[in-house]
Amino acid sequence: MTDAQEAVDLSCLRKQAWDYFQLHAAQRLTTFNFYIVMSSLVSTAMVASFQKDFRLRHLGLIPGAFLILLSLVFWQLDERNKVLIRVGERALKYFEHHSGLQDEATSPHIAKVFLREEFDTNLSKGGTLSSLRYWSYSKCFRAIFIFFGTIGAIGAFFSLR
Repeated sequence: MTDAQEAVDLSCLRKQAWDYFQLHAAQRLTTFNFYIVMSSLVSTAMVASFQKDFRLRHLGLIPGAFLILLSLVFWQLDERNKVLIRVGERALKYFEHHSGLQDEATSPHIAKVFLREEFDTNLSKGGTLSSLRYWSYSKCFRAIFIFFGTIGAIGAFFSLR
């Protein structure tokens, strides 16, 4: 294989890695947005079942249980999307590492976006309050999944009373 062919192959692989990363990153946010809409609608239905004039109070158990299930399923979908995004990130970091750009003395070159972001994030995690200040997408999404799942459990519980 000639150097020109190898350069073309690497360029195709770099584009493939970027497209793969971009697809799954967008899919993660789209899936999460869909979850927010669905869980909001189900929560509204559950709250409506608690109205004084509503005759079938125990019917609130269904949206409550569904909200718990919805939260668990979308949590697992998010975990899978996160794994797929990391595959693309690792490939892009490989290309950045082999780009030929010289790193700075203590950190990756500023143009190596993925390597630089990882370096800067790791630096910011060193502080005592960093776990409160710097939440990842995963932590934020997980908090929302737990919140809506808990709302579903509380709603299901109170619909049985």
